[in-house]
Amino acid sequence: MRLLAIGDSFTYGEELSDLSKSWPNRLGQRLGYEVINLGEPASSNDSIIRRLIEYVITQNMPVDLVVIGWSLLGRQEFADDIGYYDVWPGYGGNLFIQDGATWRNDLCEYVSKYHNREYYFLKFLQQVILIQSFLESKNINYVMMNVLENDYYKKKLSFFWEKYFEEIDKDKFLGFNHSGMLEWTQGLAKGPQGHFLEEGHALVADKVYEHIRNLGWIS
Repeated sequence: MRLLAIGDSFTYGEELSDLSKSWPNRLGQRLGYEVINLGEPASSNDSIIRRLIEYVITQNMPVDLVVIGWSLLGRQEFADDIGYYDVWPGYGGNLFIQDGATWRNDLCEYVSKYHNREYYFLKFLQQVILIQSFLESKNINYVMMNVLENDYYKKKLSFFWEKYFEEIDKDKFLGFNHSGMLEWTQGLAKGPQGHFLEEGHALVADKVYEHIRNLGWIS
């Protein structure tokens, strides 16, 4: 049996001294599954979707369970002839210009000035609906969760979004519209960059495991 976990740095295990202690590995150990951890620091949801679909349709290895840790909504993936990179409002570091592509700073400045947070949240809801349909079409069990539910981009809701909420399978979206990994691990030890550490990863793994058990997928 094979578990595919995908997300950003909170799935990757950023700031852990031992990546084998990340929640995907802990969950895999409890399930007795082989683990493929596609967590990637600073990943956007665009990147998560691209890499997930690419893996499922190109790798000749069946996946029995996918667990998605959705990233922060402001992150957007772009690409040029050099490669893929993520930009988000207010970002001022050099994460995506290390290859000398300094022109990307212009894009970051534009995104910081002109982004629309309602659009980002609407796009996220559409991404959830589409990826759940994709996984169901492949007969792959899945669980989704947010890194942070109390996200800046979700604080200005429009009434018609309730129709989008109705399309999302809440049974397979752990904590939908009320809590995410950072809320669950509030008060636990975190690294200098704000990532929860071993105790937090153990808590997340246990929470996902219990949710899967309650769905009846394991005894």
